[in-house]
Amino acid sequence: MLIIFASGFALRAGTVTVAGIYSEAHSQPLMYDMDSYYNLRLASNLLNEGELSEGGWDRYSYYPPGVPLDYPPLLPHLTVTLYLLFTWLLPGLTDTAFWLPAIIAPLAGVAVFAVARSLDCDDVSATTAGLLATAAPFYFMRTVPGFYDTDMFNLVLPLAILLTLHLSLRDGDWRMAVLSGALMAVFAAAWNGWQLIYSIMTLSVIVHSLLYRRREPLIFLITSTLLIVLMDPRAIPSIPVGLMKIPLARADPFPDPYANITELQRPGFDDVLMALGPGLLLAGLAGFRPLFRDWRDSMVLPVIILWTLTGAASLLWGIRFSELLTAPLLITSALFLADLGTASRVPPGFRRKLHVAVAIMVVLPSLIISTGQYSALHPRVDDSLLDAADYIRAKTPPDTVVISNWVHGHFFAFMANRPVNFDGRLAYIETAAKRGPGYPLDPRIPGVYREYWQDRALATTDPHLADEILSMLASSGDEAYLEVLNATGDPAGSAVILGDVLAVDGSSRAEYLQDRGLDPVASGRVASTLSRRSGYVLVTCDRLIDKGYWILYYGNWNFTGKTRKPVYSTGSIVQGWPLRTSDGLLWDGERISFNGLRVSELYLVDAGVRKVEGDPQGGLVAFVLYDRNRTVVLERGYEDSMFARLVLLGDGGGVFRVAMRSRDVTVWEPIRDWNTG
Repeated sequence: MLIIFASGFALRAGTVTVAGIYSEAHSQPLMYDMDSYYNLRLASNLLNEGELSEGGWDRYSYYPPGVPLDYPPLLPHLTVTLYLLFTWLLPGLTDTAFWLPAIIAPLAGVAVFAVARSLDCDDVSATTAGLLATAAPFYFMRTVPGFYDTDMFNLVLPLAILLTLHLSLRDGDWRMAVLSGALMAVFAAAWNGWQLIYSIMTLSVIVHSLLYRRREPLIFLITSTLLIVLMDPRAIPSIPVGLMKIPLARADPFPDPYANITELQRPGFDDVLMALGPGLLLAGLAGFRPLFRDWRDSMVLPVIILWTLTGAASLLWGIRFSELLTAPLLITSALFLADLGTASRVPPGFRRKLHVAVAIMVVLPSLIISTGQYSALHPRVDDSLLDAADYIRAKTPPDTVVISNWVHGHFFAFMANRPVNFDGRLAYIETAAKRGPGYPLDPRIPGVYREYWQDRALATTDPHLADEILSMLASSGDEAYLEVLNATGDPAGSAVILGDVLAVDGSSRAEYLQDRGLDPVASGRVASTLSRRSGYVLVTCDRLIDKGYWILYYGNWNFTGKTRKPVYSTGSIVQGWPLRTSDGLLWDGERISFNGLRVSELYLVDAGVRKVEGDPQGGLVAFVLYDRNRTVVLERGYEDSMFARLVLLGDGGGVFRVAMRSRDVTVWEPIRDWNTG
């Protein structure tokens, strides 16, 4: 067990050698994933305020109006507890959070070893399976130092539940069954997907109890259910309700930001192979033979079968769920290796050598893949973003709303200590099952609407319209859209009406809305909502260049038909003169072209901006960002878009001014007075 834990920790600790993982300027380690900053904010609140959020209401997330806090509390509580215990060793809460994944995740290997030994596997087989757990590539990538998220629990606790439940049956020990139920309740406080493991265990218990009439599985089920209900009376009923609501969790008619999250894309076989590791996949599948042969009367059999089927099916929703498939395959891989080590058809001397050789071949691919991913580890945060957060925290009023790409929402909520318009919760579909009686918001909130409106503000060529959209988001969130929707009952038509009325002068909006079919009362409510003004800042950075296609695509969304895909390309400078880029942009002083297509304008951006005229008939515009070694080619119709102005040229269009700039990150504020509009 010590070998397994030490190996898993060392494998993860090696990633801290990656350049840029620590900010000297801000004296803190950097987190890889933005959800880490959400978890860190909750832990910080717990440490400093004694609760995860004020009265159970998270004002800083998806503001306005914020959202009810419905998040598994184990991670922040564990972090604060360890920090208080080891304050003498760790310089701060952030450092504790940074290292916690590397400490918790290797325990998955220890748990696998314990399960394998309880199934009579030899030490070599059990140790090999334990090492496979610590080196499983996807699990490894999401449990390195700085990946402070709930993934660290997703193998450890379910395997501990299985171990204690199996031991309770093997030894006839009801106390182990109680412990297993308690661990299930702990897991319910650790991850929002706990319902999957609970359902697998419940079905397995029912099947086993009907066949063998043992008391231990029922004790487990009663204990786990009672403890979970005590923590949250709505938790168990939400499971079937949630299953029924999954087909309803759609973005239509708005664009769906979930469609662009890489880990939620449906993976191919190669993706699955790299996420699990070839050795684990092959050994795990081979281990079903001894499972069916030797453990057909055990609770382990139905659990592993249901777990594997659920894990395989969950991959349809993205590689993110490969951890669910990893756990049962770890157990069956141990059974395969143990079966190989006792194969009577192989001579004993050769058998031992073969056993060790196969064990090495099973583990080695996962180790190679995981260590090979060191170079792919790049924090999503840098000193520029930290500088921006420092400025916002120090130089803006406490009620200022930060509007940024949703990826950076959790970061600014914690580091800038300001409410954010959009963050990693997106539509927060995890709470869909509980949006019934007692839910303090309109059940349509949160939604995916804000992705469209923010992209619309950047895609428009009208700076004043961009300000009106962002002001609406900062002051009233989704309220105006939902008011129009309540009046019309047409989701797509309501978005079109609201987009149109935002371009109308404020004094004429109520009359305009009546002309579009809204009654006077509804028109007055919408116009009044749009007249509100709240302080906000807009944060842009070069990372938006890589999202430019989606910003222009979503920002020009067609609610009544098919949305036209924009021409958009990014590249790097391959040759300075004549100018040649990696994606096919050429300029020799006379002719400007992009892969044979005519370019009408070329913007050269360095210390300033110089414009070079190209072919007047060209349908494309190119931007050469010398100081960033980036190039962008887009359609001529987007030349004056706020995306081009703010992100590429650094121009506020006379409506926004630069509040602060740190390298590629810019904080913009509207020039108008926030109080008078």
